[in-house]
Amino acid sequence: MLLIKKTGFFGPLYSFMGWIMDSIYNVLDKMGIASLGLSIIFFTIVVRLLIFPLSLKSTKSQKIQKYLQPEFNKINKKYKGKKDQNTMMKQQQEIRELQQKYGIKMTSGCLTAIIQLPIFFSLYWVIRNIPTYVGKIHKLYEPIAYYIKDNVTFDAFKDFVKNQKVLLESGVLKITTFNNGEGIIDSLYKFTSDNWDKLNEQFNLSGASIGFDQKLSKIKEANTFLGINLSEPPGFKFTIALIIPVLAFLFQFLSTIAMQKQQVITDASQEATMKTMNKFTKFMPVFSFIICITVSAGLGLYWAVGAFISWLTTVLTNLYYDKADMEKIVEKAKAKAEMKNAKREASGKKSFMERLAESAAAQQEAREKAEGMEKFGSARLKNYTSSTSTNTNKNVKYKEGSLAAKANAMRQFNDKEND
Repeated sequence: MLLIKKTGFFGPLYSFMGWIMDSIYNVLDKMGIASLGLSIIFFTIVVRLLIFPLSLKSTKSQKIQKYLQPEFNKINKKYKGKKDQNTMMKQQQEIRELQQKYGIKMTSGCLTAIIQLPIFFSLYWVIRNIPTYVGKIHKLYEPIAYYIKDNVTFDAFKDFVKNQKVLLESGVLKITTFNNGEGIIDSLYKFTSDNWDKLNEQFNLSGASIGFDQKLSKIKEANTFLGINLSEPPGFKFTIALIIPVLAFLFQFLSTIAMQKQQVITDASQEATMKTMNKFTKFMPVFSFIICITVSAGLGLYWAVGAFISWLTTVLTNLYYDKADMEKIVEKAKAKAEMKNAKREASGKKSFMERLAESAAAQQEAREKAEGMEKFGSARLKNYTSSTSTNTNKNVKYKEGSLAAKANAMRQFNDKEND
């Protein structure tokens, strides 16, 4: 059978994540503890470890900046109360120079977040479509999928899936994917226990020669972790599955608090940005709970474990830097930054922040020129006297809206003022 895999620009990333998931499941299977739930947990840990160096780099920059807070405060005190554009740009320039001197990169946190987005989407797709990427899970669905393909029409199965309100990605279930079985497997993986019962009832699968009941039992066993069916959303029901959204809320809340403790504010503009970000992060625990209630428990398990790892790594890195010799770390960062800055200056390349500052300066200069031209034009218009108009010829008619009409109106106004 051909697998339904995500294609496009991030297609290779999805395949790579799927390969990691399949490898973890196979290793656990050889150890005699094949478990989809454990595979998702280890999968989350592996992926978090892959992006941890970026998070650590961002935390290091924040800690160095916090250590140098008195230096930033001197700059802010120097320009305190001055709100004109040029002064504010000078203040920003001095702050950037200080950051560059010690290798502080304010964009590292944004870079980490940007990199995590495609990784999250790939994880979402892989966990939502486990049979597509985990071969041994895929094989469990094959007998039932083959039977449906050979004994049920495409329209009948499609109508059943639609009536059962099974959420599928666009284009997953069509005639081609039905005929090769992949669209059927993708649909079956998202079935709840009630969906399976209705499927058996409508198409009498228990009476088939494939041993439907035994096959379904193995599928449910593979998808069950600690009594939780990972293919079903917990929903607003008081069941053991509710522990997943609750833990996701708790660890996201703790992670939010831990991250806010390491925030550093260098100027007023950054303070405004931090306030906006903090408002968003305060909503994240609630958002996590809602997500984990509505998506499959497998995805919720990934989310909850990810929130736990994020909280744990943030706490541990904070403890490390709180006890570390920051003076040595800062001096080492300064030496490394000097080498890097010298190398960049020799090459003639400019940093992202330098290009951004130059762009802002160019825009400010353009605005000042435009304002100057506007004032100059207004002054000329005010003093303009039409060659077709004199003080004794006030009855001359000009075309409405023309420059001459405007100049004549201005002249008449000046004449009245002089009188």
